[in-house]
Amino acid sequence: MITTLSVGPIGVNVHIVDLGGGRAVVVDPGAEPERIVAALGGRTAVCIALTHGHLDHTAGLPGLLAALGRVPVAIHSADARYLGTRGEETNLRVFLDLGSRSFFDRYWSPLPEADVLLEDGDSLPGTRIRVLHTPGHTAGSACFYVEEDAALLAGDTLFRGGLGRTDNFDSSEEDILDSIRRRILVLPPDTTVYPGHGETTTVAAERPYFL
Repeated sequence: MITTLSVGPIGVNVHIVDLGGGRAVVVDPGAEPERIVAALGGRTAVCIALTHGHLDHTAGLPGLLAALGRVPVAIHSADARYLGTRGEETNLRVFLDLGSRSFFDRYWSPLPEADVLLEDGDSLPGTRIRVLHTPGHTAGSACFYVEEDAALLAGDTLFRGGLGRTDNFDSSEEDILDSIRRRILVLPPDTTVYPGHGETTTVAAERPYFL
């Protein structure tokens, strides 16, 4: 079972994947950590996984860790620079490029280093959720495939009827289209896609836009 919360001023989707046995994974804690904790409902978070490093998907991380204690934070290795000692410089560069310095100033606080650097084909720590490296929105963008639930947590790679923006310093329209076609649209057509913003969709519904 996957629970989704829309948080923050631009409606980032935080996904909570129930693993059974009182365990869960939190994906993309962009804001409002108190709501995320409430939605966990006492379940133990075995991992906080980030589909990419942009601040709108990570700004709730410090508050969430303060509430939950020691939980491993996982991100693809190519996006590790968005966290830790390089996080401020990297995120500021993104939001200056987008003309959104005010968002950065309002929501930035120091982010922890990643505990786990993901690579394509890995599983999220403590789970069978598979990592698909899908560069394009950022160099280290990744989707998380929950095969037993026929679900894909797509971050900002694929939306309902659209795709993530590619006007940042480490993004590429060519790469994101290749990622969508080769990594996502080859999944079973009834796979539910949970994007980083907006409503869910399915692989079958998105195929006509890209194939």
